[in-house]
Amino acid sequence: METTTNETVVPEHYNPNQLVTYRVIDNDEGKGVTNHYPTVKVTDIEFELENLRYYKRVAENSQKLHRQLEGELEGWLDNDTSAADIVAEICQIFGFSPEKEIQFEATATITGTVRIPYGELSTFDIEDVDLTVYADSHSHDVDVEAEVDNISTVDY
Repeated sequence: METTTNETVVPEHYNPNQLVTYRVIDNDEGKGVTNHYPTVKVTDIEFELENLRYYKRVAENSQKLHRQLEGELEGWLDNDTSAADIVAEICQIFGFSPEKEIQFEATATITGTVRIPYGELSTFDIEDVDLTVYADSHSHDVDVEAEVDNISTVDY
């Protein structure tokens, strides 16, 4: 039984620092075809090839998006689709989820009890109570800042 692994086997004769001379064919409109022969390391060629593969994937993705938009365009024009619906469909095609930030303000009443020894009552000041308030939302992505503006005694 043969087993397979994800291990990459590098050939013994592979030398990434080897110098290679290769032909570059330039097709310059107006000047015609010219050839030149640079000498570079294998690693330079590998880097250029990886860049070309990356840009090929980018171009293929761009063409795919272009075809999707082009395919939808006629339907949008024929059906008198609203601008908001068109924008929503374009966002969906590009995988973009726009958000709008809505600022809010909330009022809360916080009551509590603080226990002070009788010997410290004469020097006690309610303003010295370090009160930390925490607020969060479990239904939406919300940034909340809570601050205690005023603290006062109700019954002394």
